[in-house]
Amino acid sequence: MVKMIELVVTDREGRVIRRVAVNEDLFNKALERSNNDFSTAWFIRILRAVFEPLSTSGVSSASFTDTTGTARTQDFKKPMYPASSSSPILIDFFNTAYCYNRLWVSCGTGTTPPTRTDYKLENEVAEGVASLTASEDIGIITVAGAFTFTADTVISEIGLKWEGVVNSSSICGKVLLDRTVLDTPITVPAGTTLTVVYRFRL
Repeated sequence: MVKMIELVVTDREGRVIRRVAVNEDLFNKALERSNNDFSTAWFIRILRAVFEPLSTSGVSSASFTDTTGTARTQDFKKPMYPASSSSPILIDFFNTAYCYNRLWVSCGTGTTPPTRTDYKLENEVAEGVASLTASEDIGIITVAGAFTFTADTVISEIGLKWEGVVNSSSICGKVLLDRTVLDTPITVPAGTTLTVVYRFRL
């Protein structure tokens, strides 16, 4: 999997006034070199269904073709009757009967280099529920979030978090999936909007 992060600052009229990209060259090279090395559309659909915003009462599903060539649709929260029981259980990847299932994008002002044991941003200043889109033909999942600040803000770190069950069946929380520190911080003027975009090539 290859990751790219794009940060775009736009003014009140939607005009782009600043753009910064992390790993853009690596991402584009991976696209060029991996014409015959890609995940299936079914994998991308399932990942999107698993991670798209889902309320505690919602149902997310994915359509795919199984290994027998049969078209299937899998709900990720659906009552099922296992062979060993007459009682229904929830086939629910992230126990969304109890918790929200969604990704969050966040940004902050920390500058300490990231490590694999980071569990939060160093100094988070904003977070928001992310939107998800999928480009099945080229195998890209895009995760995005936007923030508008009331004062000039210097952003130096970006985060991606998953909200769902983190302990037992009814304890909900957020888990940091990625923390990226920018080589050069980006200044977001007051009243403008910063859009943070993660792109994953699968």
